[in-house]
Amino acid sequence: MSNDALAEINGIKPKVLLQDGEEREVSSMTSNSTYKVKRTIDHYYCTCPAWRNQSKFPISARTCKHLKSLLGDAYEEARLKSMNPSATLANSQDGDDKNGSSKSNPEKKTRRFKPESKGQGDRNKDDSNDSAEDNAAGGSKMTAKSVPDLLLACKWDLDTGTDPTGWWISEKLDGVRTYFDGKQFLSRLGNAFTPPNWFLNALPKDVTLDGELFGGRGNFQDTVSIVKTVISPRWKDITFQIFDVPSLGSQPFEERLEYLKQAFGPGGTHTGSHVSVVEQTKARNKQHVLDKLKEVEGFGGEGVMLRKPESVYEGKRSKTLLKVKNFYDAEAIVTGYVPGKGRHSGSMGALKCKMASGKTFNVGTGLSDVQRAKPPKVGSIIVYRFQELTRDGVPRFPSFVGIAPDKAVPKDAEITTKDA
Repeated sequence: MSNDALAEINGIKPKVLLQDGEEREVSSMTSNSTYKVKRTIDHYYCTCPAWRNQSKFPISARTCKHLKSLLGDAYEEARLKSMNPSATLANSQDGDDKNGSSKSNPEKKTRRFKPESKGQGDRNKDDSNDSAEDNAAGGSKMTAKSVPDLLLACKWDLDTGTDPTGWWISEKLDGVRTYFDGKQFLSRLGNAFTPPNWFLNALPKDVTLDGELFGGRGNFQDTVSIVKTVISPRWKDITFQIFDVPSLGSQPFEERLEYLKQAFGPGGTHTGSHVSVVEQTKARNKQHVLDKLKEVEGFGGEGVMLRKPESVYEGKRSKTLLKVKNFYDAEAIVTGYVPGKGRHSGSMGALKCKMASGKTFNVGTGLSDVQRAKPPKVGSIIVYRFQELTRDGVPRFPSFVGIAPDKAVPKDAEITTKDA
């Protein structure tokens, strides 16, 4: 039996099976236009306006007449239902005119399927790690958003910061910040993820949980790609790393941590292979924190977090939670591209970016060959990483991290005069 989840769905095979990364051209039925259909992992894309106009819906659960023509109507219906069992395949916006723009009839609006459950994620890169891409890139919208009051961290100054002796140290994960409200996953901005039911069934329904959807160190962009889709089979590569219980927030942190261990630790009441409690270690002194930071960075991790002992859970930014790292994360808007040279000739060499301050710079490192061939769109917000600013106030040696989820405008890193 094939390990390819798209090779056959409910006994129905596609008329053409595209491999990951393969693309085909499909001619319009109503004009001379030609559109490109491409498969990326478990997603199908089409460059036609009809597919793009479904941006409110998850990318794994969109279709158009070009996909139906290439893959088959029956297969497309089975594929969409597999992405969300409650969804029904309705008529998509199939019209396109000679100019490649979609036709619309104000008297007869196209019906679309609606995802049943709402859930989403959130990235925790300082203030840049807010959530998984929900709207334009795939998460479903909630009818009425419920924005969770999350505990947000302040930065710990490596030279003048508070004495961390007795504080709790944990790894700062490169994942998607996520709040579980007892029924669904919510991002920091209140958008929703739609994981498979088996992923949620193991979680208790009488408490709320704060954690990260995590796909491994250095895999943030893959993690976002997975969690922003509806019931992707690749959710098996994601774990929910839990670090707090907001609903028990009035209790000291140590008691909340004990609850997590009893619920999700070995032999716990809700133990599961895809759910873990973030490990906490008591700091012996400042050097212990610095040694732990060096160890985590050596593994390719982001940094470490410090949690004040016996602290309560405050649904706001608080000095009871501190982030520790040797670099900054910030956001910028993509304004254009620099052509590649040498090995990258024929593809993108760097992203032209603009900071919230208005200053411009280029990001040429941290991009994969796939991302260079299909870079973030002009106007999109990206997360980048750097260690210091130049005298002109632009990042020195910036490195691309990924597309910033749940962001409409960029935000610069907060750097004190001393830091700079």
